[in-house]
Amino acid sequence: MDVREVYEQWPDKGPLSDGRRLTLLADETTLSPGDTLRVAHVYEVTEPGGELWVMGPKPVYGEQLDGRPVTPAVPDDDDPLAPLNYDGRVLPSPGIDTNFETTTYHFKRPGEHELTWQIGELRSNTLKVDVQG
Repeated sequence: MDVREVYEQWPDKGPLSDGRRLTLLADETTLSPGDTLRVAHVYEVTEPGGELWVMGPKPVYGEQLDGRPVTPAVPDDDDPLAPLNYDGRVLPSPGIDTNFETTTYHFKRPGEHELTWQIGELRSNTLKVDVQG
């Protein structure tokens, strides 16, 4: 998946909070049992004056599936969107950062599921997954 291309067309981006947002997206959200869901992560800063740490892939923190954590909690002593232990390119905003690890899920049973991503006050869109079967 070309995350940048998909993101531009994505209809359900995360809500803006002080000119920033998190968004989850996937190629396909209607699956059959046993299919793999690959989830991409986008951090966007819509206004000038910010910075984007665009090298990666960076680990994903704060993702939840059906209200339960599925990635590590956001570290208390670091900012996953501007990591302390970072030695890479930093770009001025506005822009997007797509260089996060892709998370994958395998659903065995039919049903509806919801994925969210939260870092501090930023909360992503809700990615709804329908496993049919």
